[in-house]
Amino acid sequence: MGKRKLDSKHPITCIVSGLYAGGKLAVARALLKELRSATVLVGDPAAKQALSTKEVIEYNGETPKLPHDLGNVVVLAHDLAQPSRIAAATTSGGRAAPKLLCVIDARSFLDEWESVDALPEKVREAGKKDLRAHLSDKKPCEILAECVESADVIALSHSEAADADELEMLEAMLRELNPCAAVVRRSGAGGGGRAAEGSTAGEDAEGRLLQALERGGGAEATAHVEKNGCWQAVVAARRE
Repeated sequence: MGKRKLDSKHPITCIVSGLYAGGKLAVARALLKELRSATVLVGDPAAKQALSTKEVIEYNGETPKLPHDLGNVVVLAHDLAQPSRIAAATTSGGRAAPKLLCVIDARSFLDEWESVDALPEKVREAGKKDLRAHLSDKKPCEILAECVESADVIALSHSEAADADELEMLEAMLRELNPCAAVVRRSGAGGGGRAAEGSTAGEDAEGRLLQALERGGGAEATAHVEKNGCWQAVVAARRE
């Protein structure tokens, strides 16, 4: 079976978020390969240089603005961006609601999640001067929570390098805290991978990210977060 492609009459908007810049780049490349054609909006000049496609636009405002005539769009958010804020800004008439894809590093997520350390001072100061860095005053664990709680799909980069028991624990935690999100394992920085056991993502090796984006999250996930407030409770505890 060939790759599953979205109908060009129904373009997709995908917002790729997270603290792991290398993983986001790899996932963006994988998405572009699956989509065949897309405009990429980036919140980081380094990402613009790293992507080889010609259709790359760096946005300098607080959030990107989508021209109405664009087809598929992949937004590579600033590392310190708030995904839900970008999603609200990129929702316009005639386009489907954006899909949020959070990329995390399976090797370090649990340590980062449990840590209460602040961002390095240099990163905080640079973020204060950048409108795209909405969460520059937050701790890494709070930024991770912001990204994961709103995600339709969670991509676990470097899943093959993580300890098996730790990886199983991580996936169980993510499914418990965000059961509506599809969890997809990615090998290396995120260029390839497979669906995690119990995930709503497809099992085929090709077209995996698009299948996960089509099936995961949405309004049901948002309602779950607002109703249960589980992520907000964890974040509040880390702010103390």
